[in-house]
Amino acid sequence: MNYDLWIAFKRKSQRKTTLLLMTLCLASGAQAVVNPSSDKNKPLSSSNEGAKIAIIVNKEVITYQDIQDRARLVLLTSGMSNTPEMLKTVEHQVKKSLIDEKIQLQAAKLQKVFVSDTDIQAALKNIAQDNRMTVEQMQALFQQQGIPIKTLHDRLRAQIAWARTIREAFGGLVQISENEVKNNLEKAKDNSGKDQYELMEIFLRVENPTQQATIQKEAEKICQQLQSGAHFHVMAQQFSESTSSASGGYIGWFAKGQMDPAIEEAVLRLEPGEISKPVRTSMGYKIILLKDLKKPNQAAFGQTIITYRQVMIPYHDNITEEEYQKIETHIAEMQELKNCDTLDAKAKECGYQCEFSHKVPFGTLPAPLQKMFRQAKLGQCLTPIRTQEHLVITMVCTRDLPENKIPNSEEIKQNLEQEKLGKMATREFNKLHAIAFIDDKTKTQS
Repeated sequence: MNYDLWIAFKRKSQRKTTLLLMTLCLASGAQAVVNPSSDKNKPLSSSNEGAKIAIIVNKEVITYQDIQDRARLVLLTSGMSNTPEMLKTVEHQVKKSLIDEKIQLQAAKLQKVFVSDTDIQAALKNIAQDNRMTVEQMQALFQQQGIPIKTLHDRLRAQIAWARTIREAFGGLVQISENEVKNNLEKAKDNSGKDQYELMEIFLRVENPTQQATIQKEAEKICQQLQSGAHFHVMAQQFSESTSSASGGYIGWFAKGQMDPAIEEAVLRLEPGEISKPVRTSMGYKIILLKDLKKPNQAAFGQTIITYRQVMIPYHDNITEEEYQKIETHIAEMQELKNCDTLDAKAKECGYQCEFSHKVPFGTLPAPLQKMFRQAKLGQCLTPIRTQEHLVITMVCTRDLPENKIPNSEEIKQNLEQEKLGKMATREFNKLHAIAFIDDKTKTQS
């Protein structure tokens, strides 16, 4: 048995999870892991600038401190390493988000749309609960990382205010006809007999040919960050220029033949959980995440309910040859077993802890586990996995795929309303951005 081939996917269970940036309406529910190397005392780019003005947006200012704080928040929630080099990169990337939020808040103010402290506290409570924390624990985490909680408040305030502004301005104009619902219901029924792909996107617009090389380089940089472990939904919220950014880049289900040909070609090469390289479209560059997959007349694979057992075998670098041989023997014996009950009994016989996970939705598992379980046979021990403190022997006990359900008329109507409202929001924001006065003083210092 080659122990060098064992891979690690798991962190210590006591490591805390932290919050992510989410909109009020569409919380992703995913988690971001605090990078243990994060150090609030590390020197920051432009750290000597402090409260100096970095950007002016219609007479309102964004300071260098605002940029630094938002960059640190992105690093905390995205899973990227907090190094001076990465911080400098993210500082450059978050400027656009801060400019956009200023424009959105200014538009909300003109429409007399205001967000109260009570609204912000409710949003914070939702985020904390989704990450199995209290608001107090979340605030303490921010303090520990040297990030003002106001940075998250500002992000949430802009998101909530803009959503309300668009809803109040255009909500009454969105009309969905019975024919639209009927046509989309028929399309959903037709698509149920085809392969379908659930997608998320990060979109960077190319407005004129002179931007081509710069935007391509930026897309490649984001792709590298994603491949290094950055969380897709956080990166989409911060950097995507599509309306889908509000929902972490989520764009829904598509059957083969319904996607942009360039996008479809990239998607067909992906396994669920994989990310494409930047794809050039007619409007710009897109990075695509294949979130899930449906086979004809089946439910999405991520809706599969599985039950599995994991045997935790204590293991460390200083293990003796005798202990090594004993463990190797036990693993070989377990790999001969044919069901989870006998695995549990064998674990107890050997004095190992055996954890039981009952009826877990496949889509909620970490990506490495999803990949490992996708082809796993029932009642067969998988290749041992090395964690920091254990060797883990895993066996899938049951796998149940729920009945495939086609959206009903009301669900289709709601989706169409959101789609139309999103398009209106994009058009309105583009108008506001086009007439905004933006003076980016950081460009003269870079």
